[in-house]
Amino acid sequence: MDCGLTAFLTEEEALAYQTRLWQLLARQAERYTMGKSTSLRRETAQALLTSICLSLEAYFREQGLPPNTLLRSDPEMLLRAAEGTVRRQVKRSQLLYCRACRCVLQEENLSLRETLGSIAAFFRAYDPRFFAGELPCDIDYQLCRPVDESLQGVWYLRAWLEQLVTEDAFLSCFDPAAVRQLLAAVCPEGHRELLVNLYEPVAAGALGLTLTEGPLDGLSQTRRGWAQLTALLETPDLEKRRWTLEQAGKRLARRLELGQQGTACLLEYARDLLPRIGAVLESGTDWQALFPILE
Repeated sequence: MDCGLTAFLTEEEALAYQTRLWQLLARQAERYTMGKSTSLRRETAQALLTSICLSLEAYFREQGLPPNTLLRSDPEMLLRAAEGTVRRQVKRSQLLYCRACRCVLQEENLSLRETLGSIAAFFRAYDPRFFAGELPCDIDYQLCRPVDESLQGVWYLRAWLEQLVTEDAFLSCFDPAAVRQLLAAVCPEGHRELLVNLYEPVAAGALGLTLTEGPLDGLSQTRRGWAQLTALLETPDLEKRRWTLEQAGKRLARRLELGQQGTACLLEYARDLLPRIGAVLESGTDWQALFPILE
C-alpha cells in the first residue's frame, strides 16, 4: 500500500517512499508488540500499514504538504503529527455524534437508535495510533445519501455523521407529529422496525407540496394537489421534468433556509425521484406512495 500518493512522485522518489513506509511499519510493529515479538499475523501487519498510510495522507492533506514530505522530514516526527491529525478527527466526530444523539425522530426507527448506540462503542474501542482504518462499531441505518465506501475508520464515521446531521436538520423543520403521520402513511408495515430512511418520505412530501404551492405544516397532499402534480409532471420531456423538480427543490431549500450541504442533499434527492415519478405516471396509479394524503 502506498497511500495513493506515489503517483505524484518520480520513480526514484516512489522507491524511497516505499522504503520509508516499510521502516515505519517495522517501528509500529515493534511498538504494537511492545518489543516482545518481531513477527505479526499478515492481517495485523496489513492493518498497521493501512493505518500509517491513512494517517500520513490525512496529515499531508490537512497541512497542504506534498507527498515527498516523507522523504525530506523525520518520518517518526511525521507519524506522531499524523496521529494528532487522526485524534482531531475523532474529537470532531464526537461533537457530531453528540449532535446526532439529539435527532428529533430518533425514537421513530429502531435501526437508527441501535446504530447510534453502537457508535458510542466506537469512541471507546477506536485505536488512532495503530488501527486508524478500523471501524469498531455497526452502522446499519440507511442514509438518504450513502457515504463513500472508499473511506475508512474515523473518516467514514465522520462523513456518515455529517450526512445524518444534515438529514436531521431537514426533518427538524417540520412538526414531529406530522412527520410521524406521514411515515406511517408511506410505510404502514412498520417504519419503526424496518430498515427505512426517515428523510426520504418527508423530503418527497415536502417537494410535492412545494410543486403544488400547498402548506408544509401538515405535510399532507390533497386530491386537487394530485391533479396538479400530474399536470406538472406528465410531460414526456424528461429534462423538463428534472428541471421542474430541481426548481422545486431550490424553492424549498430557500424556504427552509437550508445550508449548502442541506440544499445539495435535497437537490440530489429531487433528481432521485425521477424514476419513481415516471413509474407512477406510466402505471396510472395515484400519488399516495410518494405524495400522500394524510387522513
